[in-house]
Amino acid sequence: MIKIILTTAAASLALLASGVYAQSDTAGESRAAPAKSATKAEKESAKAKRRATSKEIAQGKGSTTSDNTVKEGKTATAAEKSAAKSKRKTEGAAAAKTGSAGGEAKQ
Repeated sequence: MIKIILTTAAASLALLASGVYAQSDTAGESRAAPAKSATKAEKESAKAKRRATSKEIAQGKGSTTSDNTVKEGKTATAAEKSAAKSKRKTEGAAAAKTGSAGGEAKQ
């Protein structure tokens, strides 16, 4: 009976000690050492730099994707746009008549 009590006491003591050791609040491997906070001027400088970088990326400068680059070249006139729109409309009407199943839909 004594052996069981001593074993139980030792096990509970080991469990308590590991919990206390885990809660030690010292800088080391598990937690970085506290750094001094940035000054107001440093914060403003960093904010300005982030905004400038964001504007460059939004305008396509320095971006690695091609979907947001600045497009250069000829833009369509209003007449060309309306002609293209009417062409798409007539093609759509013809496709609607034949149906998406390749002509199986009859009206």
